[in-house]
Formats: sequence, C-alpha cells, structure tokens
Amino acid sequence: MSELAIEWPVQDNEHGEQMLWFGSWLVGGAGDEGAWFYSGRGGAQERYAPPATATGVRIRRWPNEGFDAEYVDVLDLAATRALRPAELDFDRPQPYSLLEKGVE
Repeated sequence: MSELAIEWPVQDNEHGEQMLWFGSWLVGGAGDEGAWFYSGRGGAQERYAPPATATGVRIRRWPNEGFDAEYVDVLDLAATRALRPAELDFDRPQPYSLLEKGVE
C-alpha cells in the first residue's frame, strides 16, 4: 500500500466542543501500536504513507474527554485506500480489546 487517505471529521463531543481524534499505526499480529500520525480536532483531509511494518491503523475519538477514548482498528490495509472515521463503527467489539469478552 502506498498511501492511506483519511478525512478527519469535525464533530461535536458531549461537551459541545470539537471532538478529539487520534490515529496510530498497528504493527505485528497482536495489536501493538507503533507510531502515531494524527492528533487533532478534525477538519483535515490528509494522506499518510504507512510504514513497512504497519498491519493496520487504530482510530481513536473522545466523545467525552473525561473518559477513555473509543477506538476502531482497521486491519486490512491492502484493501483500504481511504478512511472516513465518521463512518466507522465505534460500538463494535475490537479484536485486540483488553476488555474481557462476554462480561457485562
């Protein structure tokens, strides 16, 4: 993959301010995070060249800055040319979650 285009949205958080977004590369097969490539309040359309070791990307957002971020892992970089974080499903369980599965 040569480039990944990401359209960082401008969305309000629960405080009525612009939501904070963060993007980082995933490396290896266990969900380890590598270098980060974006931290901001959205409103940008950027292109990123994945490092050779990248196996995916992790997109975080903070709907409430008093709590931990929500995140989505996008693992199929070979088939992904563009991402729109506003369209990602942040409510779906993630494959590398540290939370116990099936516990409510």
